[in-house]
Amino acid sequence: MRPGVLLIRPDQHSDPLELALRDLGYPVYQHAVVTIQPLPIADEVLKHWCEGDWQGVIVISPNAARIFAKQISKFNQASDTGQLSWPKSNYYAVGEGTAETLKPLCQQPITYPASQYTSEALLTLSEFAEVSQQNWLIITGKNGRELLPSTLHKRGATVTVAEIYERQPSIESLPAAEPEWQENVQCIMVSSVEQLQLFYNNLSGQAQQWALQQVWVVPTGRVADKLQELGVANARIHRAENATPAALTHCFQLIRESQFMSEQKHTEENEQQPNVDTSAASKSPTPGKKEAAKQKSSKTARREPKTGLGWFAKFMFLIIFLCVVVLSVGGYWLWQQQEKIAADTATQLTAVQDRLAQAQTDQPIFQPEQLQQELTNMRESIQREMDNQFARERQARERGLERVDALREDAIASLQVATDQNSRQLTRLNEQVRTTDVRQSSHWHLLEAFDFVSAAVHRLSFDYNRASATKLLEQARDLLTEQNPTEYQQIIRQINSDLEMIAELPEINTQAIALRLLRMQPHVRTLPFAADFRGTSTPEAEEIDTSIKNWRANLASAWESFSEDLIKVQRHDGVPMRLDHDQQALLMSRVELQLQIAQQAALNHHGEYYRNTLRDIIDMLERFFAAEHRDVVQMIAELDALQALSVEPDYPTSLLSRAMLRDRIDEIRHNSQGE
Repeated sequence: MRPGVLLIRPDQHSDPLELALRDLGYPVYQHAVVTIQPLPIADEVLKHWCEGDWQGVIVISPNAARIFAKQISKFNQASDTGQLSWPKSNYYAVGEGTAETLKPLCQQPITYPASQYTSEALLTLSEFAEVSQQNWLIITGKNGRELLPSTLHKRGATVTVAEIYERQPSIESLPAAEPEWQENVQCIMVSSVEQLQLFYNNLSGQAQQWALQQVWVVPTGRVADKLQELGVANARIHRAENATPAALTHCFQLIRESQFMSEQKHTEENEQQPNVDTSAASKSPTPGKKEAAKQKSSKTARREPKTGLGWFAKFMFLIIFLCVVVLSVGGYWLWQQQEKIAADTATQLTAVQDRLAQAQTDQPIFQPEQLQQELTNMRESIQREMDNQFARERQARERGLERVDALREDAIASLQVATDQNSRQLTRLNEQVRTTDVRQSSHWHLLEAFDFVSAAVHRLSFDYNRASATKLLEQARDLLTEQNPTEYQQIIRQINSDLEMIAELPEINTQAIALRLLRMQPHVRTLPFAADFRGTSTPEAEEIDTSIKNWRANLASAWESFSEDLIKVQRHDGVPMRLDHDQQALLMSRVELQLQIAQQAALNHHGEYYRNTLRDIIDMLERFFAAEHRDVVQMIAELDALQALSVEPDYPTSLLSRAMLRDRIDEIRHNSQGE
């Protein structure tokens, strides 16, 4: 079983560190030694913080961002005079986790240190070098560190500290949880000096000794130094790069990999040592040892499962048998061909010898040279024929061997494919059997609740349907409450926390964006075109004097009018410099169509498509319409404002309650397999 991990962190909605560890398969025991309580804030003070002229706003922690957003939302719900929003300023955060929580709330860019997520690293940024005569707002908790405000004061800035929450100790449940930790936990994670000191000081004496012998995963800096002061050995302190969940999880994975390698090496050494002892003991066995060995061998024999030839083994034997048969038939055929060639050769040699004997009898003296030449030619002809025949036989044998090899490789590949398919099918069947066992057992409601929570995650991640996700989570909570509220108290409490988190998520009103785009469509027809694309009317011809005295002027005017109407020279750069009525109507229709497309993209939460369409509309307005006209300027400004709005809700892609349900189901399946 994998070692448990103890997290010393406040209760948070869907803690990403706990989710990451559970996804890796490690049991997680989270305990909060402090609780976060919001402080009451007067409306005038909150209004001053939100509407003040700040050159910079620093948010210390994710809790500060969440609680400040709740205070603003609470004020807006109770106020009838006006609405508050986050201050318009440059935002800074101590770490990446705070920036990820703050960005969807304030809808502003966030600046934070690149590597070390500490106040010291934040003060090294170039924005904090020259802060003289500037106003800064720090959103933090009560009794926090004084490094940031004191340093900014020294550098000449006016600092306002907004204390919006306080940390209250919560140590009543520590003694009850100590036995469970000592039995299951092998690693402790903490990222705050205050929480570390509060946790250690309130442990019992035995638990403190246990804690000193555990592996600690902490961020580099003050927490690691505090552990050394408490007496933890430096070898047991593993320092992560920073306090983000990704850095802490990566450090923990490195520890587990190194421990696994050392345990594997130690196991191999232990396996070699018993083998030596066994061989030494086998040289002089006693009767009692012989009887024990006999009983052990009989038990081992009884434990060996019965093996039989499956259809895969039979299929493999069939393929091997076919290969042997093909090789045997091929060899027999080659032997017959060789025998035939030998018989033909012997027949030809006999015929040659008979002819030689006949020639010697008939003409022993007259044609020796002619006979010798004939014999030489016949010998060469026979040799060539034999060489050709052997070459053909060798090629045929090689082709046969190649076909046999190809057949063998195809058989092996087919067998491997069939084996893989059978393995996958067996895996699916085992999973279905385990699922069926769980569903048919007394824990079917856990799997049903897991399906509800998984469907809720899908509704949030893909459909952006918060109401449907909330309804599914409520169904899962009600199901567990009806079955066994005591046993599933922790899961039910986490589902309630997930429901609160979903209710607090900012909602994007895409209906209002679509209505604004719809109201803009009728105004497109009234927009004036730019002077370069506006159709021009021919100036009225001057009246021709009917008096004969002005016949020269009348003739020149008539010729000039005729020349202007006959020949017209103008530039063409892809788009005509003058647009006729049909072209203008087509361009306006295109702008209206793009507005409709942007409206549908907003309703369907397609952010990139929505922004690209609005950008195309602005380009057309700036290119073809009178950019200095008031109506065109107003429409472009409204489109810029709409383009800055987000149509994609920042909903979570996973929930902690789903991970807890999955761990409980896996535990039930593991126990059923062990039985």
